[in-house]
Amino acid sequence: MPVALAVAPAALGGEIEVTLSPPYTEGVTGANGWYRVPVLATYRCDPAGNEVALSCPAAETFGDGTGAAPPVPDDDGDDDGDDDDDEGPVASDIIRTATFVRRTGRLTTESVRVVPPRGGELRIDTVPPPAPVIAQPRPPVGAAELVVAPGTRILAAYECSFDGDISGPAPRDACTAGVPNGRPIDTGSPDAPETWGPRTLTVVARDRAGNTSSATVTYRVAVDAPSLRAEPAPVPAVASPDALPATRNARVLRPSPGRTVRGAAVLRWPRGGGAGLYNVQVFRVVPGGYQKLLSAFPRENRLRIPAARMRPGARYVWRVWPYITRLGAYSRSPAGVSWFSTARR
Repeated sequence: MPVALAVAPAALGGEIEVTLSPPYTEGVTGANGWYRVPVLATYRCDPAGNEVALSCPAAETFGDGTGAAPPVPDDDGDDDGDDDDDEGPVASDIIRTATFVRRTGRLTTESVRVVPPRGGELRIDTVPPPAPVIAQPRPPVGAAELVVAPGTRILAAYECSFDGDISGPAPRDACTAGVPNGRPIDTGSPDAPETWGPRTLTVVARDRAGNTSSATVTYRVAVDAPSLRAEPAPVPAVASPDALPATRNARVLRPSPGRTVRGAAVLRWPRGGGAGLYNVQVFRVVPGGYQKLLSAFPRENRLRIPAARMRPGARYVWRVWPYITRLGAYSRSPAGVSWFSTARR
């Protein structure tokens, strides 16, 4: 239903009334005092009993850009970027005039200033902001999709620009996604096939008027990730529970070979030159061979194994292979092989 938002009396008693349609409704026709739909303004001019209305504004439609003006500089000059109290670009009053003439011997006219709606301003932004840009995750150049190995650590990276947007960014939730910027996206778990499969990351940009735009990237979690290729071959299936496992570069690995671990085991190794991530394989020594415990793909040079995943009083062999990004393959040999024992209860 149209709503009359302003009535102003003329000096000689006449009145002019403006009605806006649709009425402003927060979250429906606009947000934060900004319309995001065109607005029809109709005017009614009522002269007093001894007057005649010589002129009355015709109905008009206000569209995108109405009321927009450059923002006022920060008064405190600290450029702190705090816009909690900012209402966006400042607009000028919209003025319409009606002229009334008194029916007396002398002709006179008076004008009435009308300011439509909220707080003396009518501001309209009907255009969505520019679409967000997602930098990560993204498919490799020339690839149709991004395929990542389960457990791969990838940090979300995206941004929203409001260049050219009339109302500017929303005071809250101007750039949102299912994952906060700089936090890891969902890549499932190497030990839980039910967590593999297609995934999407959608980023939404929202301006002050409530207009939105979005961007979506699709990726797939799978063990056949081409960027990781095949996992390095497992250790030989020959072992004796009483024999000390063979090691390689164990002096640079932690924990030191043969150390007894209490609680969780935190495996550490030096960073490999040009390594984009690592493949860490952990095996439990069992009679007649090795039983695989896990295979993980950390990007950092450390891996934590919860105590609940290991057996007390057991011996574990582990090795780490760097994945050399520029070669698109693992190194020919593991960077290190070592072993540790878990404390008995």
